[in-house]
Amino acid sequence: MKILHTIPGLTIESGGPSQSVFNTLKGLRQQGVDASILTFLPKDNEKMLFDDSFVTALPCGITRFAYSLKYKKHIESFTGDIIHSHGLWQYPTHISSVIARRKTIPYIITPRGMLYPHALNYSKNIKKLLMQVWFKKDINFANCIHATCKPELEHLRKFGIINPIAIIPNPVVIPNEPYTQQKHKNQIGFIGRIHPIKNIETLISAFDRANTNEYELVIIGDGDDEYIQSLKKISEKKIKFVGFLDGNAKDEMMSNFSFLVLPSHSENFGMVVPEALIKGIPVIASKGTPWEELNTHLCGWWVENDVDTLTKTIETAINTTENERLEMGENGRKLVINNYSVDVVAKKMTKLYEWILKGDEKPEFVFG
Repeated sequence: MKILHTIPGLTIESGGPSQSVFNTLKGLRQQGVDASILTFLPKDNEKMLFDDSFVTALPCGITRFAYSLKYKKHIESFTGDIIHSHGLWQYPTHISSVIARRKTIPYIITPRGMLYPHALNYSKNIKKLLMQVWFKKDINFANCIHATCKPELEHLRKFGIINPIAIIPNPVVIPNEPYTQQKHKNQIGFIGRIHPIKNIETLISAFDRANTNEYELVIIGDGDDEYIQSLKKISEKKIKFVGFLDGNAKDEMMSNFSFLVLPSHSENFGMVVPEALIKGIPVIASKGTPWEELNTHLCGWWVENDVDTLTKTIETAINTTENERLEMGENGRKLVINNYSVDVVAKKMTKLYEWILKGDEKPEFVFG
C-alpha cells in the first residue's frame, strides 16, 4: 500500500499538524505502509523540523495560495493508492484533490480544525471565495474526511459535509525511558501559542484570584510581542513567560509542573494535553477543547473557561492530596498509551486506508 501525504509545511511555524503528520507517517512506515510526505521548503527565517528520506520538500509558491508547478508535477507523478491532504485554503490540498480525481485515485482531506466557526472568521471573505471556487468540490468528492475528535466531526456536519468522516486522533510519542512519577513542585503550566483564542487573560486572572501564593504560573509559548507585554501587566503574582521551547528544553520545564491548564476558547485537539498526561501531569482543560476524557478517566478537569470556574478548579487541583494527584497522573498515562500512541493511531489509519481501497466492513471510527 502506497500513500502520499501532502501538507504546506513541516516547520515550527506550521504548528501542531507538522508533528502529528510526521509521527503518523513514522507509525505507518513501521507497519510496512509505504507512506511519504510532500511539503514546501521553509522560508528564510524558518527551520525544517524533519528531513527524513520519506519527506520531499520543494520550493514554496510565491503567492498566498502557494501555487507551485513543481508541487503539481510531483503529485502527477504519484502512482500509488491514496493521496491524503492536510489543511485547507492553500494550493497543496486543492491540487492534490484535482489530480486525484483526474487520475481516479482515492483521496482523503484532514481539515485540521480549519472549518471550525472561529477559524472561518479569519479572512472570512477570502475563505468564502476559495470555498465556492475550489474547495467545496474538493471536499464533496473526497472519499473520506478525517477529523481528530468528535467535536470536529460535529462542526463538519453543521458545515454541511455529508462524506464519511473518520475520527482518528493525533498520535503521541511514548517516551522510551523508564517512567518516574512527577514530584509536586508548586508550578502550574500553560503551553501553546500566545494568542487571544487561548484565553490566557482568564487563566492569569483565575490564578490571581485563587489561593496560589505558594505556586508559580509558567507560560511556555511565543506570539505577538505587544500582546505578550499586555499579558505581563495583568498580574503581580509569580508568573514566568519563558518563550517557545521544544524538545528536551520543553520536557525539562514540564517536569516541574504539578498541573497543566489549557483554557482555550476553541481547540481542535490540543496536543499539549496528551503530552502532559503521558508525563503523569493532571490537566485542567476548557470545554472549548475536546478533552471530556479528563473527567471520564479521572485524570484532570474538563470545565467551563470563565474566571470563576477556573479559579475554583485551580483551587480544587492544588488542594488535592499528593497521592490523589499521582493517581490522576497514572490514569492519564494509561489513557494516552491505550488510545493515543503512535502505534494505535497508525493502526487505525491503516484500517481506514484498507477500507477505502478494499471496501471491507466499515471501521467503527468511521461515521456516515
